[in-house]
Amino acid sequence: MNPARLLLCVLALGLLAGCGFKLRGEQPLPPELSILRVQVADSFSPLQRNLEQALARSGARAPVGNEKSAVLRIDKNSMTRWPLTVGSAGRVQEYSMRYELSLVLTSASGEIVMPKQSLQLERSYQFASLRAQGTPGEEEVVREELERDMVQAILRRIHAALSRH
Repeated sequence: MNPARLLLCVLALGLLAGCGFKLRGEQPLPPELSILRVQVADSFSPLQRNLEQALARSGARAPVGNEKSAVLRIDKNSMTRWPLTVGSAGRVQEYSMRYELSLVLTSASGEIVMPKQSLQLERSYQFASLRAQGTPGEEEVVREELERDMVQAILRRIHAALSRH
């Protein structure tokens, strides 16, 4: 490698390191939310498990027995899919999937930390009728992405509510 190219690489790495970029990690929760119960309306949704795992990484734990705890209650939790575009042959070419929920966070003392809020995420994906076998896999990927993004959106809302509180 010639010295000019080596110098250019070193300068580029120095600029990247100096810009202040760092990955967003899990933000710790305050002590009043260290014991947190998650209640999800749809007990078969993977949201509760994913949310509990993310909260555990942020320092929260589930209550044991009748231990007083803050409660994150998710009343509405639904994912719907509908046709977005239809081709000239009358077949669906693109679908849209929407994930909606409403949530409220109360402290262990019963004080409302975060009033009832609604969250919506939406993604669209193509449906190729000639590749119908691969399409359910694509829909599952979109569904998993929405679930993962929703957990992160909930955590961001909690941290925003705590910073105002």
